Amino acid sequence: MSDTDNSAGRVEESGVSGPRPAPKLLAALTQPRIGGLDFLRAVSVLLVMLDHSLDASSPAGWRIAAGGLSSLGVEIFFVLSGFLITLLLLDEYETHGRIDYLAFYRRRVARLMPVFYLFVLLALLLLWVRSREIPWAALISAMLYVINYYQGLTGAETNIVAHCWSLAVEEQFYVIWPIAAGAILARRMTLANVLVAAILVVWALRAALLWFDVVPISYLYRALETRADHLGVGCLVAVAVRSPAWRARFQALYRWRYSLPVLWLALYASARADAVSNVYKYCIGFVMEPVLIGLLIPLTIMASAGAGLPARLVNSAALAHLGRISYGVYLFHGVIMYTVHRIVVTWTGSFTLGLIAASGAVIAFASVVFRWYEIPARRWINTRLMTRRSPQRQLT
Repeated sequence: MSDTDNSAGRVEESGVSGPRPAPKLLAALTQPRIGGLDFLRAVSVLLVMLDHSLDASSPAGWRIAAGGLSSLGVEIFFVLSGFLITLLLLDEYETHGRIDYLAFYRRRVARLMPVFYLFVLLALLLLWVRSREIPWAALISAMLYVINYYQGLTGAETNIVAHCWSLAVEEQFYVIWPIAAGAILARRMTLANVLVAAILVVWALRAALLWFDVVPISYLYRALETRADHLGVGCLVAVAVRSPAWRARFQALYRWRYSLPVLWLALYASARADAVSNVYKYCIGFVMEPVLIGLLIPLTIMASAGAGLPARLVNSAALAHLGRISYGVYLFHGVIMYTVHRIVVTWTGSFTLGLIAASGAVIAFASVVFRWYEIPARRWINTRLMTRRSPQRQLT
């Protein structure tokens, strides 16, 4: 570790009123499973479930406080994905001098596809049992990971696979970014400069598309080219945390004891403003929020390695488990949550009890799938198909 990093880790012993110690970010980043990221995953999926449990009949207080927060949850997933994928790619390039694309894509298949196609099968079965019409066009586009464009161009109708648009964005990113990153690194270009330029281009593109009313709002919200900056900010943070100078900056920010609550409050305030104005949402909110999330990532990692209340919250066993199963929770929440919520509200008349019961049912189901299907399927694919061991991170 450099002298810059060592000096960044030192704090004055000025008592409880002084700045809090900043755990070494580099040490936390070198763990096989990076601490704190499951907490961020848990928060993001809780925001999605909370928002998706609301409708016009929900109590006004809940709608005012939490309506529209699923968008923020998806943003957190996007930034985290960019961060973790780029860490993996940079680890591999540093270790081997190249990126093994085949191994990368095999890992992505093992992580994402078994559970996704189980969800598709269950969705088809439920629609058939209930004698509901099957939205074949949406279903096929979801299976091909292009449902974001299908929804964007057809008005984003509500159906059993509607939420899969965000998975399509991430899958498209996974296909493109490793090849692009490998080409940038091979040509000795500065990855951070390329990322900053790309993010600025997306900001300008999104504002222009909105201003000139070129595409529907449903497209603006779901297209890869209009959300790539969110993933790109995560990529940029992954580059930044490998720099001693930037690690020192993150550690200095962490020493301000109010940094984490202020960032979360700013994110919440911006997400609430998103629901009021499309101009704010696409030109300001979608610019500012990924940056705030990007700052939260290293600070949350340091909190997980620290002490006190932030560490206890970030390292909560319940939230860590929810973070680990968050992919399954996101996939299956629609086919479970609405039914359970409706039944409990009918029996008890309580929206809150319905929300708790529905969330518990989704988490229980996703936990079973994770333990008895997702992990064995992932291990089987990796064991049978992986021909070379590459640097491993626990990814989304």
